[in-house]
Amino acid sequence: MTDAAPVKPRRRAAMAFIFVTVTLATLAGSIIGPVLPALLKSLTGGSMAQMSGALGVMTVLYAALQFFAGPIQGALSDHFGRRPVILVANFGLACDYAIMAMAPTLAWLYVGRAVTGATAGSITAAYAYVADVTEPDQRAARFGLLGAAISAGAAAGPLLGGLLGELNPRAPFWAAAGLSVLAGLYGVFVLPESLPREDRAPLKWQAIHPIGAITGICRDYPVLIGWQGALFLMAFAIGGVNSIFLLYVTYRFGWTPKAIGLYSTVVVLAGLAVQTGLVSRSIKLLGERGALIGGMVLQTLAIFACGFAVSGLQFTVGVLVMMLGGVAEPVRSAMMNRIIGPADRGRLSGSMRSVASLTGILAPGPFAALFAWVSLGRPGELKVGLPFFACAAIMVLAVAITLATVRRPIAAAAGDR
Repeated sequence: MTDAAPVKPRRRAAMAFIFVTVTLATLAGSIIGPVLPALLKSLTGGSMAQMSGALGVMTVLYAALQFFAGPIQGALSDHFGRRPVILVANFGLACDYAIMAMAPTLAWLYVGRAVTGATAGSITAAYAYVADVTEPDQRAARFGLLGAAISAGAAAGPLLGGLLGELNPRAPFWAAAGLSVLAGLYGVFVLPESLPREDRAPLKWQAIHPIGAITGICRDYPVLIGWQGALFLMAFAIGGVNSIFLLYVTYRFGWTPKAIGLYSTVVVLAGLAVQTGLVSRSIKLLGERGALIGGMVLQTLAIFACGFAVSGLQFTVGVLVMMLGGVAEPVRSAMMNRIIGPADRGRLSGSMRSVASLTGILAPGPFAALFAWVSLGRPGELKVGLPFFACAAIMVLAVAITLATVRRPIAAAAGDR
């Protein structure tokens, strides 16, 4: 008993660090949003077409680097431990934001955004860290709290970035760099390693390159094929409608930037409430499988209803209902982490990140083309909601695959806590 006494306070400090560093990483990433248009304007000469093109390049660069870097970060955390990957990611982001703060040309801004995607490994390793130090039946709730930390950073970042941007368009970049340094220093003094040396995996090529990471872990754990397939479909569908969101609500509902800002705040707060308060309650009421399937079904029905919405209020209510279904995401992560062993948690986290990043590359094009076609009609026409109907149809397929997958029993992995 005397030897075990210091463990819990040390673990609590580590968990506090993980939540803080994820919040700061998300805050650092979102704080620059409000000033990007002004910075792009100064670097491109002010042409809206050039600004739109530059923003598109930055978006694809970020997603592409995430796609390639996610498995590398996950595999490195399985081999060297979670702590060094988290710390290097934080200090790497600090250097990156400093590069963007000083960027004299658009090319340097591209370099900075690419490095952001490549070094944003703290969240990948953070999920593996939480799985390492959390009992299996508590993981869904902890993953929910991680989602809440991400939402908190996403909510606070634009507000802080807007305030700092009034002083100077480059000030938020310096603030983001400072926050990343603080997160790294906090980790140097607080964060213990969560992965014992005896549980670490050898570094293999198939675990590093993105396609190999996805196919390799599915080959080692065949049941993950269904899980990863459903994850891809869900991410593709939701990412597709998110990519046209600003254009859609402006066209169909006539929303102004102020209305969009108010909507975003409400949705983020709703997400915080769901991730912090409903995940554990849903599992207690429905069990993990029930919470997962129920959440996915609720998300699908809500997205379908959003396609019928003819007013901004109806649309917002539909999205808020969809947020309630967000309990499914941490439950999915918890159930997938139960399948694998400790030495593969980073690899799983990296492969999941690559799947999500791949949809960020693939989804915007088809959904943009579909919206371009439906926007030729009047805003009130039913066909304008087709992007959301298409999203719901893809999600129905994801629910069907998940239903078939969860019927297979999930055995606790060897070495699981």
